[in-house]
Amino acid sequence: MSEYKPKEVEKIEKTWNNHADTYDEWYKTFQGAVEDYVDWELLKRYLPEDKKAKILDAAGGTGRMTLRLAKMGYAVTLCDISPNMLEVTKQKMLREGVSDKVIILECDVCNLRFADESFDFVLCWDGAFEAAKELIRVTKKGGKISVFVVSKWSYAVNDFYEDPDSSLALIESAPSYVEDKEGKYRAVSVQEARNSFEAEGIRVLDIYAVCGWTDVLRIPKEVQNSRDWDEKFFKQTTEMALKLSIEPSVKGMTRHLVLYGEKI
Repeated sequence: MSEYKPKEVEKIEKTWNNHADTYDEWYKTFQGAVEDYVDWELLKRYLPEDKKAKILDAAGGTGRMTLRLAKMGYAVTLCDISPNMLEVTKQKMLREGVSDKVIILECDVCNLRFADESFDFVLCWDGAFEAAKELIRVTKKGGKISVFVVSKWSYAVNDFYEDPDSSLALIESAPSYVEDKEGKYRAVSVQEARNSFEAEGIRVLDIYAVCGWTDVLRIPKEVQNSRDWDEKFFKQTTEMALKLSIEPSVKGMTRHLVLYGEKI
């Protein structure tokens, strides 16, 4: 598994600093709300039963999941590379009355400032395949880990018409890298993700297809971007997304995969 280069860290920090004030607005749209719902429903299945468990939300941004976890009674440490995102998190935790449950730190997920095996549960949902070694290092033996990784199949399919040569090269090469407005990431297949984490001592519990379901389901852009939607259709969409997230024939067709595993 590779590591970020310093110049990429600088670029990522600047990008997320610029997103901080508007980041949460996207989750108020139909598209964002669907993804948020699916993320949370999957995460709930793996949370520790013991509310005294220590949880790390690495690259946690504005605290989308940390807020829910803190309200459930968990003690959460959130770290992120962006000072602006962390400031939004601090204000959010204060408003919601859970700041005593949350430790907020500025740091790079590829260089975590924690001792080995510090946390019972570690999640990192920013396409951080490059940070896997660090995330695994700070996870306790027997603890759970949840990591978003970028799906190279999704990028290859989406870009095929405009650039078939690059799309084919992306699928055939390992490792593969993709770049978007948020940064440069290593993109993997389901099997590549499984093999890499197993080689680092993680028993993979499952890998789900997440992010981008409204595109996959061909929901019109005006509906995706809407902030006022039909609740029945929202329920149908999230139900379909959750069912498809475990279906082997469609895994990898969404922008991200989320891997859940246990450190052995």
